This record gives sequence, structure tokens and C-alpha cells, in this order.
Amino acid sequence: MASATAKLAAEILRGRPPQGSPTAWVEPATVTTVASGAAADGNALATVTWRGTAVQAAYLSPYAPAVGHVVAVLYQTSGSLLILGRMVGTPPS
Repeated sequence: MASATAKLAAEILRGRPPQGSPTAWVEPATVTTVASGAAADGNALATVTWRGTAVQAAYLSPYAPAVGHVVAVLYQTSGSLLILGRMVGTPPS
């Protein structure tokens, strides 16, 4: 019997949202660049690598983006990404 994590990973690897076609879901990404003061509101502008593509993403105010962080991003079918925070305590593979 496959674990819930393995099932979710299989859904992500299929390149489409999990069953039921939700309008938003969470996936991992890696922060690749942070440009201080470059965002429209004067905060840092973060770029993440998500599914092999570099994408600029907004983030929640309690999080301070840093290059190399593995983050949880909320993907919305409208095409936008929102960094929810840093993923820590990841179990070993």
C-alpha cells in the first residue's frame, strides 16, 4: 500500500493537479534569487524554481526569502505562485 506522500508525489509528477481538479494546491519549490527592494512594494523580489521553471513569486510577510531555501508554494490555476514558507524537518529519503 502506497503512502499518502507517495500518492501525492505521483500526482505532482503526472504534471497536473491532484484528482478533482482543484483551483489551487501546494507544491515544493527552491528559492533561486532574491533581489532586495525590487518588488513593487519595496520588499525583496523572490524567484523560485518550480517544476524546472524560474518564476517570480510573492511571499507571506513572516517569511524572509533566502537563496537555497526549499519552500512550499501555493499554485493557483490562474498561474500565480505564493510562497507560504520554508519547508524544514524534511524526512530523509
